[in-house]
Amino acid sequence: MLAFTLAACAGATSTLGPEPLVAWRHDRLVFEEPSDWRLRGPVGTVCVTGDDRVGKSTLLGLWARNLTNEEFEFPVGHSRSSHTKGLWSAILPDQATGLDFHLNLCDSQGLKQVAELPQWRLFASNVLVPQVLVYMLINVVQTDQLRDLARMAHQFQKLGRSKLLRFGGLSPHLVVLVREESDLDGEGQDGRNLTSHLEQVLQSPGYAEDKALIRQVFQTREAWSLEELPLEARRALREGNFAADSAKRWRASGEAALKQVLSALQRKALVLPQGPELWEWYRSVLETVNSEEELSLERLIGHSERLDLVRQRRRLMQDWYGRGLVILAGLAVLSAFSSSISLCVDIAAWLAWVLLSVCFLGASPLLRTPLSGLAQKLCEQFSEGSEVWMKMVCLEVSSQGAAVIIASLLGALSYPLITAQLRCLMGHLPLPAQLSRSFVMLLLLLAALCLSLLQEAAGGTSARSAPQILAACVLATAAISATVDIAQQTLHSHRCAAASAIGRGLHFYIAERDQSVAALEASAEWKQHYRRHARDDAIWRYRLASSWQTWSRLLEACGLLTWSWLIYPQWDVILAVGAIANLADLSFSLLRWLKRCMPGDDVQSWLDSLEDTDSEDAPAEEACKEPQILPETADEARLRMEIEEMRREAWQGSAPRKAKFRPWS
Repeated sequence: MLAFTLAACAGATSTLGPEPLVAWRHDRLVFEEPSDWRLRGPVGTVCVTGDDRVGKSTLLGLWARNLTNEEFEFPVGHSRSSHTKGLWSAILPDQATGLDFHLNLCDSQGLKQVAELPQWRLFASNVLVPQVLVYMLINVVQTDQLRDLARMAHQFQKLGRSKLLRFGGLSPHLVVLVREESDLDGEGQDGRNLTSHLEQVLQSPGYAEDKALIRQVFQTREAWSLEELPLEARRALREGNFAADSAKRWRASGEAALKQVLSALQRKALVLPQGPELWEWYRSVLETVNSEEELSLERLIGHSERLDLVRQRRRLMQDWYGRGLVILAGLAVLSAFSSSISLCVDIAAWLAWVLLSVCFLGASPLLRTPLSGLAQKLCEQFSEGSEVWMKMVCLEVSSQGAAVIIASLLGALSYPLITAQLRCLMGHLPLPAQLSRSFVMLLLLLAALCLSLLQEAAGGTSARSAPQILAACVLATAAISATVDIAQQTLHSHRCAAASAIGRGLHFYIAERDQSVAALEASAEWKQHYRRHARDDAIWRYRLASSWQTWSRLLEACGLLTWSWLIYPQWDVILAVGAIANLADLSFSLLRWLKRCMPGDDVQSWLDSLEDTDSEDAPAEEACKEPQILPETADEARLRMEIEEMRREAWQGSAPRKAKFRPWS
């Protein structure tokens, strides 16, 4: 899809991290977003968890080296206490791995060396954050290990059977990885596939409730073996020598497990979060696991359903963006050959431009949908215990829905403003009207293509950067300036309407006494004119000024400010281009104001520029002679007195109400 193939920002090809993204603050987990990580495109997450000292970090180091061919490893401890605290992550860019998505390798702290409440929170984070969860055991999948797994998953018992069915969209694919420390007979291919053994244990009698919970929480699962690491291999891995011959069997089994993990991620490709979405998902998960509310997990399930709907809409808008470009190109060609339907073509082009705006902004990967946003909280309160349709409406309450509204507004307002400027420029070229209209549409098409390409190449940046703050200041200044202009135009229109009402009131008396004026009012041309024009504009001096352009500027600036809030803490090409356009408009307005404040009389300058046509040979007495005054006829005097009498009557009738009126000069 054109311009929507999302890639790593700034063409990153090296691994990001590892860094601790989730850390402990007392007994609560907090998210620490790296300030220098820039991600664009889908991100697949795999977390490795289990007991302490089972080789989780070492296995992730092998996977990263295998995918990127880089010297890479997670921090590894060599004592009896847990070295990893919280959740560490490393991002492998798609350009480095050759995958269709970035890979987030998540290394979890061991589950058995923390207190009970932190243990539950840590395990729930391992379940809710990734799309694939690798759970490491030693030797055999035993009943007591499954009981430990069920005990740590006890939070999910609050959901009940019906809610657990909805939990399927959140449920990660479980890969149980058994680290072999004994010489046991294998099963399946090369003795590594232990899925049948896992299912046999889950179906065996005893502790049926715990095993049923595991089957419900992890609805897709498999088990594989990881070969033993001899002592020589462990010493080689400590020194960073992953290519040691003594670790050959361990490497082969680890690579086989990696193949299964990547296959599971490929099956979930359509639901993978985009870069900025991943950080927001981390925050939502940690807010849920730290919460002590009964309905916190159910709220997260509803939030995940909303995110799935957002992703479906994004893919639909990405498809329609290319179609919108084709439609606009076809209308540009049609307008060059069909002058009779120019109005219909212009309306269709306006609709196509609105469609492009909606698809461009609505499909932006920078949109955030927080778990506890104000709109979500209000919607949950109103929809509690309500009908199904109200809950469906709540699914639409997201940043993407707001972006669609803003995009529709910006597209509808920007089209007449941009086309008016472009047609003014085209008017200086020796082109027929049809070709000028066609070139305007082609320029719009070119602008849409350039914006999409710039959006793809630019990526987002931190909200603490100077450009983002400057853009917000420029847009706020433009909104304030447009508000002041609207207030001045409203006051001027009110005064002109009052003065026009008096002038049109005097016209009534003239029409009653002058048959020619009455015949003019009764004509079809008079009625047709005022069917299309306002009567308040009948007097040219007091005609009302149009304010739609000023309103468009105000709404456009407010829409861009709202867009900057929706994509916070990122900024994109639309925000940058909008800020530059508003800055240019403010600069021209300032120049016009300074020109009006400069001393000088335009009328006197115009008079001085006129050519003096007086004859130099004419006598001075003749040039200064007063013009001849023609005598007034009796009919002219009578008509003048009638008009003067009507003026007095009209003034006396409106004097108490209009005593303070002073028409503009």
